[in-house]
Amino acid sequence: MAIGGIWHETNTFATGLTRYEDFEAYQLVRKDGLIERYIGTNTELGGVIRGATDFDLQPTLFAAAVPSGTIEYQSFIQLLDEMTELFQEAMPLDAVVLALHGAAVVETIDDADAYILAQVRKIVGESVPIVATFDYHANLSDDMVRSASALIGYDTYPHTDMADRGEEAIKLIRHFLAGQRNPICAHRKLPLLTSPLKQQTDQPPMREVMQKLQDLEKDPTVVFGSVAMGFPYSDVSHLGASVIVYAENQEQADTAADSIATTLWNSRQDFQQQLLSVETCVDLALNSVEFPVVIVEPADNIGGGSAGDGTAILDALLKANARQSVIVICDPEAVAVATQAGVGCECSLRIGGKTDSHHGPPVQASVTVKAISRGEYTHKGSYMTGCITSMGQTALVESQGVQIVLTSRRSMPFDAEQLRCLGIEPEEQKIIIVKAAIAWKAAFGKIAKRVLVADTPGVCAADLARLNYEKRPKPLYPLEQSATYFT
Repeated sequence: MAIGGIWHETNTFATGLTRYEDFEAYQLVRKDGLIERYIGTNTELGGVIRGATDFDLQPTLFAAAVPSGTIEYQSFIQLLDEMTELFQEAMPLDAVVLALHGAAVVETIDDADAYILAQVRKIVGESVPIVATFDYHANLSDDMVRSASALIGYDTYPHTDMADRGEEAIKLIRHFLAGQRNPICAHRKLPLLTSPLKQQTDQPPMREVMQKLQDLEKDPTVVFGSVAMGFPYSDVSHLGASVIVYAENQEQADTAADSIATTLWNSRQDFQQQLLSVETCVDLALNSVEFPVVIVEPADNIGGGSAGDGTAILDALLKANARQSVIVICDPEAVAVATQAGVGCECSLRIGGKTDSHHGPPVQASVTVKAISRGEYTHKGSYMTGCITSMGQTALVESQGVQIVLTSRRSMPFDAEQLRCLGIEPEEQKIIIVKAAIAWKAAFGKIAKRVLVADTPGVCAADLARLNYEKRPKPLYPLEQSATYFT
C-alpha cells in the first residue's frame, strides 16, 4: 500500500503565491523519512501508520504548506511529479491512502485535490482502491468523489481526530481488499457558505449536525459519512458545504445524506457571529476580573491563509499600555533588526503591516529585546501531537508592557508551546491575542476565562460579503438570502 499526499488550504484572496520552498519550510518528506516523521503523531499519516502494521507500506511523498495564497503552478507540478514518480516505482500496488486537504487551488487548476487523485488513478488503475482523507474545511467536488474509492473527512473542529481518520482509512482499505461489495456514495453539495467562527463541532449549530451523523453511522447498512463545511476563502466554482455518505446501496446512502444535509441547511441562520470593535475588546479585557482573556482576530487567521502581520490590535494594546498581554506577529524584517540589536537592548521597530494593505499599516514602537530564539517547538496539545513547528528566527520584544513575539515564518496558534518555548506561560497572561478562528482552542481553550472576537480588516473576514468573489456558485447563502435547498 502506497501512502503520501499534497496538503494545502488555499486562500485565493491572500497576497502572493505559495511556492515549493513554502512546502519545504513546513512539511516536505519523502520515502522512509515519511514514516520516521509521522509515526506516533496525531496526523492522518500517523493514524495510517498506526493502523497498517500488517501492510507493506510504500511511502512516497507528503508535502504541506501553512495555509496561504494560490499555489504556483510550477511548484505544484514539481511536487506532483516527485510524488507520482515514487508511485510508479512502488507499482504494482494493492491500495493507496492519500492525505489531502480538499481546498487546494493552483494557478490554472482550481480543483487541485481532484487533479492529484486523477493522476494517481492513472498510475494505479481503476481496480486499486484509493482512499483519501480530507479536512473539515474542504470544498468537495464531484470530480474528487469520482476519482477516489472513498473520501474520509475530519469529524472535529478544532481538529483533533486526524490520526483516527487515518486509521479509519486503513479499516476501509481492508474492506475493499477483502472482496466485499464496494460501498455506494451519495454526495450532497449545499448552496451554503459559513464563516469558521460558528463551526465548532461540539457547540451549536454543528453539534446537532455531527450528532445526526454519528446516529446514522450506527446503522449497519451505513459504512461511514462526513461533513465538509467548505473553505470560504477559496474562490472556486465548487465552493461550499458538502455531505458525503457511503452505504451498502444507493437508497441507504441517499437517505442518510439527505437527512444530514437537511439538518445542516435548516441551521443555516445560526452561523452568524457577533464581532466587537478592537477598542471594545481591549477595554473589556483590561477590565475583566478573571484572566487570561483571549481576543480572537479571525480576519488575520494564519490557519486560513492570512499574513499574520495585522496591526490593529497591536496598536490598541500599545495605546492602552496593556501589560501582561501577548501577541504574535510574523515580521522577518523586525526579527532581523531585533536580533542585530541583541538581548537586553532597546531599539525602534516598524512592526507588521508589510505583506499587503489588507491588515493595517506598520506600527512604530520602541521595544526592549527580551529573547532571541530558533522558534522551534514540539506540539504537546491535541493538535498534531508530536509534530515539530518552526517559526524561524524569532524575537521576543516588549513595549509598554506588551509582549510581542516576532516570527520569521507564520505559525498557527494551535499549541501553547508556541509561547512556552519563549518562556511565556499562557496562564500567567492577562490578554492573549490569537490570529485564528476556532482552532486556537486546542492551545488555550481550557484556560481562557473570557473570549472576545474582534472585527479587524483582513483576507479571512468573518463577514463574507466583504470578499470579492468571481468564480463562486450562485445563489449561495447567506450572500444570496434567496438561496434554496431541497432534498
